[in-house]
Amino acid sequence: MIKGERFNVWDEDLKSRRLITRQITHQFNQTLPTEQGLRSTLLDQLFLNVGKNLEVSPPLTVDYGENVTIGDDVFINSNFTLVNSGPIRIGSRVMIAPNVSLFSINHGLCPETRKTHSGVRLDYPAPITIEDDVWIGGHTVVLAGVTIGAGSVIGAGSVVTKDIPKNCIAVGNPATVIREIEPGELPKGF
Repeated sequence: MIKGERFNVWDEDLKSRRLITRQITHQFNQTLPTEQGLRSTLLDQLFLNVGKNLEVSPPLTVDYGENVTIGDDVFINSNFTLVNSGPIRIGSRVMIAPNVSLFSINHGLCPETRKTHSGVRLDYPAPITIEDDVWIGGHTVVLAGVTIGAGSVIGAGSVVTKDIPKNCIAVGNPATVIREIEPGELPKGF
């Protein structure tokens, strides 16, 4: 699975790993705003690698925490969803707005290969990489196999289906680069 090879989603070991992840995320999602220490401990248990100064606002949904690495000084707002059979790497100084979903998995196209609870269902993972200094706007979806280049901004409501170069703004469904970001650029009106 982590190697990017197809796998049977109903494998007993994978089911057990998903259950452990769901138990940790459930506990995280029940924490009080004043329990930052407990939240940090749970995130350290959940993810493969966590940098310093990570802040995640509940609720959080994750399939496999062991596939996720997060850099330093990252802020992730509420309703962050990781359907992540493939590895996900989030760089440093990344900001993720509410209701963002990262899907590092594909299913078979033929209906016979998508049967649920038939004992065997092959899924196809692909990594997602979010490089340093990226800002992802609310209600954005990032699909399997995508890299978002360092310093880029993804506009709210976008669906990112292909790689985005560094230092640019991309918006829409599918997300399209509309322009490069100028050094030192601020939002209009500031």
